[in-house]
Amino acid sequence: MKNSPALIAVDWGTTSFRAYLLDAGGAVLDRVEAGRGVQSVEKGAHEKLLVELVQPWRSDGAGPPILLSGMIGSRQGWVEAPYVRAPAGLREVAAAIVTIDTETLGEIGIAPGVLVDGVGLGPDVMRGEETQIFGALAASGRAEGLFVLPGTHSKWARVEQGRIVSFATYMTGEAFAALREHTILARLMRAGEADAEGFAAGVSAAEKLAAPGDMLHAMFMTRTLGLFERLAPEQLSEYLSGLLIGAEILAASRGGGTATVIGSPALARRYREAGRLLGLSLETAPDGCVALGQWALFQAWRRSPD
Repeated sequence: MKNSPALIAVDWGTTSFRAYLLDAGGAVLDRVEAGRGVQSVEKGAHEKLLVELVQPWRSDGAGPPILLSGMIGSRQGWVEAPYVRAPAGLREVAAAIVTIDTETLGEIGIAPGVLVDGVGLGPDVMRGEETQIFGALAASGRAEGLFVLPGTHSKWARVEQGRIVSFATYMTGEAFAALREHTILARLMRAGEADAEGFAAGVSAAEKLAAPGDMLHAMFMTRTLGLFERLAPEQLSEYLSGLLIGAEILAASRGGGTATVIGSPALARRYREAGRLLGLSLETAPDGCVALGQWALFQAWRRSPD
C-alpha cells in the first residue's frame, strides 16, 4: 500500500540528525529531528542512538529498511563509506552504498560521498549534499543545471545528464562566523535585524575585487566603515555577509547564468538577493529535497545488482 511505511531515511550530519519515515511513493509520513550530529556521538554509540530516535516507527523490533546519508559515512562517523569519484549519478552512488549488520536494526545502508579531483586547486568532497541534489532533480524533472547549497561549507555543483560532474566548496559560513565572533572586526558590530543597505554594500565590495588578495583588504573595511561611521554598527555584519556571499557567487558562477539554491529559506533569500545584485538568476528548490533524494537513492540501490 502506498501509505504503508517503506523506508526510514536518515540525513545524519556533523551537527544535526534528521530522519524521515517514507511511504511506498516516497512521501513523508513522519519525521524526527535532533541536535545529535556525528560530532556529538561517541564511537560505538551510533546504533543505540539510532534505535532510540526511530523506535516509534518500529513495531516489535521490526520495521522498514534504513538508509543513512551524510557525515555518518565519514571517518568521524559510524562506518566509513568511501567516496565515489565524479561524474556520479544515482546509479554510481547507489552501487557504492556500504551495508552493515546491526544487532537491533538488521542490515542498514550508508551512502557514500562524492569526490572530484583534477579540477581546480585540488580534490574536493561532499557528503549528504549529493542526496539533496538528487532530490532537487527529482522534484523538478530536470537532469541538468548548476546547484548551490549554502551553509557552513557551501557547495556549487554542476549536473549533466543526471550526474554530478564537478563541484567546489566555499567555506563562506564558517569564515563569516569566525570573523564575526573571533576577530577585531566583531568589536564594532551590533546585533540587529537584516539590513538590505549593509548587505548590498558588501555585495558591491565583492564585485569590485580585482585580485585574490583584495578580499583580505575588503574584510578589514568591515572595521573602518564602522570607525568612520560609513555604516552603522547594525549594518557591519550585513556588510561582511554580503561581501563573503558575493565573492562566493562571483567565483562559483563565473559571470552569470542561472542556478538553483537548495537550503533554508533564510539563506536562500540572501543568496537570491546577492545574485540579483550581481546579475545571476537564482531560483529556490522546493522543500523536502533531502527526503526526495534519499527515496530516489533507495530505489536505485534496490535495483542495483548485488
